[in-house]
Amino acid sequence: MGITTKRWFYLDENTDENIVYAYSKLFGISPMVARVLVNRGITDAGDAKMFIDRDVASLYSPFLINDMDKAVERINKAIEKGEQITIYGDYDVDGITSTAIMVSFLKRRGAKVNAYIPDRQNEGYGVNIDAIEKIVQMGTALIITVDTGITAGEEVLFAKEHGIDIIITDHHECKEIVPDAVAVINPKRTDCQYPFKDLAGVGVAFKLICALNGGRADDILEEYSDIIALGTIADVVSLMGENRIIAGVGLEKLRKNPNLGLKEVIRTIGSNPKWNSSAVVSYSIAPRINAAGRMSSAMTAVNLLLTKDSVEAQELALELDRENRERQNQESVIFDEAVSMLKDEKYADKKFLILAKRGWHHGIIGVVASRICDKFQRSCILISIEDGKCKSSGRSMGGINLFEGLSACADILENFGGHAYAAGFSIKEENIPELDRRLNEYAEAVLPSRVSRDLYIDVRVDIQDINLTAVKETEILGPYGVGNKMPTVALEKVRIADIKTLSEGKHCRLLVEKDSKKLEVIAFGRSKIAKDFAVDDIVDIAGEMNINIYNGQSRVQIILEDIRLSDALVPTREDFVSVYKFLRAKGSVIEGDIMALARAVGKATGTVMGQEKFENILLVFEDVNILEYSVRGDNIKISLVPTEKGTKINITDSAVYKEICQEN
Repeated sequence: MGITTKRWFYLDENTDENIVYAYSKLFGISPMVARVLVNRGITDAGDAKMFIDRDVASLYSPFLINDMDKAVERINKAIEKGEQITIYGDYDVDGITSTAIMVSFLKRRGAKVNAYIPDRQNEGYGVNIDAIEKIVQMGTALIITVDTGITAGEEVLFAKEHGIDIIITDHHECKEIVPDAVAVINPKRTDCQYPFKDLAGVGVAFKLICALNGGRADDILEEYSDIIALGTIADVVSLMGENRIIAGVGLEKLRKNPNLGLKEVIRTIGSNPKWNSSAVVSYSIAPRINAAGRMSSAMTAVNLLLTKDSVEAQELALELDRENRERQNQESVIFDEAVSMLKDEKYADKKFLILAKRGWHHGIIGVVASRICDKFQRSCILISIEDGKCKSSGRSMGGINLFEGLSACADILENFGGHAYAAGFSIKEENIPELDRRLNEYAEAVLPSRVSRDLYIDVRVDIQDINLTAVKETEILGPYGVGNKMPTVALEKVRIADIKTLSEGKHCRLLVEKDSKKLEVIAFGRSKIAKDFAVDDIVDIAGEMNINIYNGQSRVQIILEDIRLSDALVPTREDFVSVYKFLRAKGSVIEGDIMALARAVGKATGTVMGQEKFENILLVFEDVNILEYSVRGDNIKISLVPTEKGTKINITDSAVYKEICQEN
């Protein structure tokens, strides 16, 4: 496994300051906020206005989605004839919220409607034959799927054979042939020209409701926007375009006048002044809604969102809170077991981690897979084995399209579904080694040998410009999430005035200073920074501006994303010589912490040697066959390659060196 570097890319390198000035005057925003807009590619005044205003009138007509007219016609017919309609949802937050708004709206229209969500433990993901047989017994004439169904070709045919029509609404990736349903509503259909492709499942259900409402969205959002925003944010879709409008309106409703059930969920969490934050929805509300489908029945959460009884809402919210605590306990156990498994040397060089074990709760492995991805910076699949049958959940890092990778393995999978960054599937136990081999071959083919975690800096700021007013002004850019992350700012050449660990060594707090002004920087979960850096170091800081409220006092701080010594990243000839002499003096094999080795080189040579420059030198040395290395976490093992005396190597001929020069 090669060194994983974090490359900084400054989006303000070629900013058109004329547009920045124009935006600042036209929209009454600060130059910093205007610069962020421009740096993110919003260079058309109309697009900028839409971004800032988040106007509901900017939503596209639902009838631009293929088959929408067919769906409306069939649903209206079912309502008129009093036919039983069953909403078939998924058991995650997206599916739960989709189910709730469809059931609620159709009931308001006088429809005879019920809901069915498959049991995660016994039925698994998606539409299944056994479920349709149960629905047949209910006397259903029409099934409307939400957040599922796009791959249910056989199941749709089975339903038709039993006299049941199906309308599919979904947002997951489509295969070449879509099911032969009455209507297939999915913006990702290859033949669909709908302008916005990134709606969540609840967003597609919302569009169908709008179509049933004559195309109007305003009164639908007034009623359901908090629920729609919850599903949209929880499904980690891009918060740009229509999703930005939906989430913005919904978060405002969640703060002022939430759904009764959500109001009780918020009460169980406790007071929080920022209920208009997508992060709070993601990390506090969504897990409780998700807990129902993971631990027991997703219908508990659906009923919570549908109830009009305050006592029932309170009881259901407390039940979800208990289930969420149980989910957290089991998640912790599975995570610790997975991390322990990864200590095995066989995983050291794998670019795709595939872990399988009996007894893992398959309703929780997806959450753990995400945590493993974050910790090890590699794509990951966790597999729960039970009686030879395996249910799996995977998450991918940038550069790997999980759906594409699984598609190439379809012949050894029982079924699969999902998208580029998350997917689930079933597989026979004996096929797991072959899946491991194929997916790691796929990862080797699509990932570069030099793995990088790119950090995009929205804007460079002076420490004097960071204050409460500046942070509050950036709120106009929210809500934040995938595709629209909180702005990352960079402070260059600041001095570390103080550094220490917090919370029994879990976190790190720095106080940085420049031009007599000091600023607090918090690095969550990164106490090692206190070992790697010291007081009086001159560093570059990248992170998000935040307002910390404590004891009624508000102060600005930076939530750290990255830190590096303020030295040039392109090594000089002298740097290469210094590192080579240092390594030769240490012996043919050198092991240790990467940052500590870089510091040791600097100390030995009287130069500034940060980790990034040291890594770049090692990459070049490997390219020209001076050394080999392997990395595990923060530790590196370097083996010098024997060379004949008098051998001359021209570093500047290295392709890696040229790439480093071009990047920096």
